[in-house]
Formats: sequence, structure tokens, C-alpha cells
Amino acid sequence: MGRHSRKEEKKIKISNILLLILVIIAIILIVTIGRIISDRNENDENLKQVISQVNENIQSDASGEIPYIEYEGYQVIGTIQISKLDLEYPILIETTEDSLRKSITRFGDGKVNEVGNLCLAGHDYINNSMFGGINKLENGDEILITDLYGNKVTYTVFDKYTTDPNDTSVLESIDVTKREITLITCTNGNQDRLIIRATEK
Repeated sequence: MGRHSRKEEKKIKISNILLLILVIIAIILIVTIGRIISDRNENDENLKQVISQVNENIQSDASGEIPYIEYEGYQVIGTIQISKLDLEYPILIETTEDSLRKSITRFGDGKVNEVGNLCLAGHDYINNSMFGGINKLENGDEILITDLYGNKVTYTVFDKYTTDPNDTSVLESIDVTKREITLITCTNGNQDRLIIRATEK
């Protein structure tokens, strides 16, 4: 009986240790996720100030010259707004690992609200910030792009699909005579890219 009891005690101790480890891991995950969400929310508040700055410059600049606005070292070239998702962000001029953490970025060399395909990249954060919610977009939904001159162009979604991260065809225009935009974000644990394509209304 004594040996059997000691074996059971050992099993209980091991179970308790494993339970303690799981609790510690869960606490670490909760704290980490909480910190990420807090950082994202703080960044989003800063980006709202940039949006306000863009709007103020558009309204106050009568010279006709494009204003130079930057956010944390990156030039702002316009804004994107998707009312359906309650989404509004400045567009940064280039895509890097660092700029992607800060806002929506231009991928490739497309021009804001000009004929051709403007590709915009953004992370799909768990709190639905950046492009975290664009999977909800459907054909017919509208995306508003504003350039730094104050020109606003509404684009209508016409295609949505996933593709390989190395698929460069997303940079190409469907109709070279029209203004188009392509939204790009990661999906499936960064294995694929979700693509949303839209054309001027």
C-alpha cells in the first residue's frame, strides 16, 4: 500500500507542477497580448493626430504646393478610410518591417489617386487595427482615398482572394486606363496574402 501511495503522490506532484507551468504560460500570454493591444491602441491614437494634421493642412494650404507631413520618420502621402470597418489611417510612402508596425504603407511605386494600381499593405492585428478586418469586405464595398491636395476618390471593391506571398501580379493594373487600389495583408499564419482589389467608382 505504501509504494502505491507514493506513486500516486508523485503523480499528483507532477500534475501540480504541470498545472503551475500552464498557469504561468497563460499569465505570460495574457500580459503579452494585453501589452500588444495597449501599444496598438496608443499607436492608433497617435495616427489620429496625423489624420487631423493632414486634414488641417489640406484646408489651410492655399499655395497649391503639396505639404510635407511625416510620421515617425516616414513621409505621409495620403489617407485611407473604410467606413464599413470604421478604419482610417495615414498612408506611409514605403513598406518596411518598421513602417508596417506604424501604419498602412505603400507597396510598390503606385501614385495616390492617379491612373494605375496603388498597392497598400497593412498588418492584420488581433484587435482589428490596421488591416485586421479587411476580410469582412465584399464586392461593392467602398474605400475612400484622400491625397495631400485634398482630392478624394472613392473605390469600389470588385475582387477578393488569397495568394502566395511571392505573387507579384498584385502590383499590376487590371485596367490601365483607370485608378485602382489593392489592399494586402497576411493570413493563415503569414503563409498567404489576402488581396482586396478595388477600382474608381
